Amino acid sequence: MADSSAVHPDDPLHDGLRRVTACCEAHLELIRTVYRRRPFVQEELWAGKIGRVLTAGPPVLGMTELACRTGLDEPDIRRAIAWHNERRRRLDE
Repeated sequence: MADSSAVHPDDPLHDGLRRVTACCEAHLELIRTVYRRRPFVQEELWAGKIGRVLTAGPPVLGMTELACRTGLDEPDIRRAIAWHNERRRRLDE
């Protein structure tokens, strides 16, 4: 299922896709309905990619290296950081 909160631990080609399991067709349809209603937020996916890089492998030394290791460009990284910070502010309220 498409899900912007799903970031694969080591395979970027599977980012944005959530594997789901259902016990029957009716359950699968319920899961599909839930994911269809959830917006796909590109910045959320990008924030997940950044998080994966920051928590695995050697430390990131700068924006250029972060861009190289995530496959994102600097404006997208900044949008992801802004999305993450805004989400944290809302959760802390």
